[in-house]
Amino acid sequence: MTTSIVLDYDAASFVEAGTLALAADRARPVRFHATVARGILPVRLALQTLGELVWRTSEWVSRDDYIASILDPICTVHPDRVMFEAFSADQSAYGIAIIDRALFSPIGEVVTGTTNVDFTRWLWSALAEMRSSRETTFRIGADGLAVQTRGEVGGRFEEKVDVPDAWVRGFLQLQGAMAMPGTRLSVRPVDLLAAIRFLAVTRARVSPRAVRWEMTPGEDAQLVLEPWEHAIRLRGAEHAYTEKRSIRTWGRRGLSLIEPLLPYADRVDVYLKGRALPTFYAVKLPGVTFVLGLSGWTAQRWTAGASFDLLVAPARDHDRRVIEALVRRYHATAAELASELGIAPAAAVQELSALCAEGRALFDVETRGYRRRELFARPIDLAAIYPPDPRREAAAALVAGGRVAIASAVPRETRKRRRLKSPDGPVVREVIVRDWVVQGAAGDQDGVEIVLSDEDRMIFGRCGCAFFQEHILNQGPCEHLLALLLVAQPARQDAASSKLVPPSPPDRVDGDEESDDDA
Repeated sequence: MTTSIVLDYDAASFVEAGTLALAADRARPVRFHATVARGILPVRLALQTLGELVWRTSEWVSRDDYIASILDPICTVHPDRVMFEAFSADQSAYGIAIIDRALFSPIGEVVTGTTNVDFTRWLWSALAEMRSSRETTFRIGADGLAVQTRGEVGGRFEEKVDVPDAWVRGFLQLQGAMAMPGTRLSVRPVDLLAAIRFLAVTRARVSPRAVRWEMTPGEDAQLVLEPWEHAIRLRGAEHAYTEKRSIRTWGRRGLSLIEPLLPYADRVDVYLKGRALPTFYAVKLPGVTFVLGLSGWTAQRWTAGASFDLLVAPARDHDRRVIEALVRRYHATAAELASELGIAPAAAVQELSALCAEGRALFDVETRGYRRRELFARPIDLAAIYPPDPRREAAAALVAGGRVAIASAVPRETRKRRRLKSPDGPVVREVIVRDWVVQGAAGDQDGVEIVLSDEDRMIFGRCGCAFFQEHILNQGPCEHLLALLLVAQPARQDAASSKLVPPSPPDRVDGDEESDDDA
């Protein structure tokens, strides 16, 4: 199933003679004309990074299918900021460029709102022509852009983009990911850049390939790159943990997207949501913040499947006062709206979360507040985007009812000696891959068993229910396996992924690095 989105532009966007003109969708008129008052460099870098993300994919698809699935970035103009959002074609990365309105000197009337902006590959490369040494005019709007420019043809044109419902659901679900509680670390850009550069010159061809964030009481946090166990101390990255804590994340290849920003950044705030869960990196530049969200490995995407659920179900009947208050204020926290409207804070969170799930609001991961933002010009079919899943609902009911018990949860290790590349030359390490074996009871079923891979993918299951006996895992896990997964997954503990093997002649290893997949 797909969702058809029609974009109607008066003309193509262009960059020329000190002007950046972004054509907006006629169906959603937004107008913002201004001169850049304090240097264009952070703005240019953020938009170039967003363009890189828009066109990024790790999947092999035909050129026509690839082009047809690209959705132009979403632009939102508020009184205090201008925001550009985009979702990668392979559904594994999300980016939002947040530009402070203080960087601009407005020209004429400003019409706030949300729209799509024409963003082609030609425009992306042309952004490099923008310079801080000359004044730049920044224009967003559907009017006055019908200009013949170098590399583009002026005149009105219309695009019809058919995006898969799973793509739309993933775009909406990431708001739920942002709202999840987690750990925040403020790190120096140079430390994160060191990790990215290490990965660039030492590609891992064997598993495991995660980034492990380690917090030890009384010490700065550190990140560890697997399988080398290469530790990078995050100087000044304080945390409040009173016991040693390790959070393992994937999707590290996507970090290369923010590499061009780091030399100009003041700091990077990292938001860790949990093991194998999404991670958000807020790169702070003067007047500009770029937030990169990585779902994990490409196949996991934001639609996620059975591993974890980021979905907040849309509400059937909204409290209109919440919508009206958010429209009036542009941005607010749940506590602020609850106090203003005289409702319970939990009710405000539920209403705002439902608006996010419908694409009608945006969650701000930094302020933990909400902003008004209509993702689509026309209402979408929520029934198609959020089809009911009886097994997931039944599993959640078993967990909520306390009808899930774990009998044992232990790691199962596989050890192999591998020769790995490193900046100092090849090294031999004993690589340890740990599956997670969980046994227990769920509902009326005893002897339920699941085995999770090192990346928390279910690779084995056993249950006595009729659904499992008929389908095994060919149609996905049964409700009992899902319920056991939901209870067992948070208890998983991570340890070192490898250890150094002392050299001994002859240096016998099981083989060199094998796979080139570093998702």
